[in-house]
Amino acid sequence: MTYSALLFIVGIFLIFLGGFSGIYLFRSSILKEKELKDINVANLWVLFLLGITFGLILCSFWFE
Repeated sequence: MTYSALLFIVGIFLIFLGGFSGIYLFRSSILKEKELKDINVANLWVLFLLGITFGLILCSFWFE
């Protein structure tokens, strides 16, 4: 396994992590759950933004 393949796998994992947190954010905004605390929403936004951003950056090494 090469280094670029390892970066690609980690990138895909981060994209899935960001995607799942985005889906949960969307679901919780539609349901408007009262028990959802602000810190949980902030954590989900951080996971979404960092997961998608770094996942795409790491996946780009595969195509170079």
